[in-house]
Amino acid sequence: MAEMSAWRVNDVVAYDRLRAAATSLTALLLGSALPHDVARAEVIQLRRDLLAVDGFDRTAVDELAGRVSERIRDLAGGRS
Repeated sequence: MAEMSAWRVNDVVAYDRLRAAATSLTALLLGSALPHDVARAEVIQLRRDLLAVDGFDRTAVDELAGRVSERIRDLAGGRS
């Protein structure tokens, strides 16, 4: 019998969505009116946070995804 993975399909989808949102946030930050050094520092921290999150820990993935989504909303709201 095949060994079962610790990940459920919806966990993989949640992690993939987090990575896609982080990519969108990176683009928004680098194209924002923020000073370049501030935007770059935020992108670096985002990358560290993304690499540090345990993909098997759904709570951690959801928490980081929430923070990323909130920051995207902040930046997108300021572009009007």
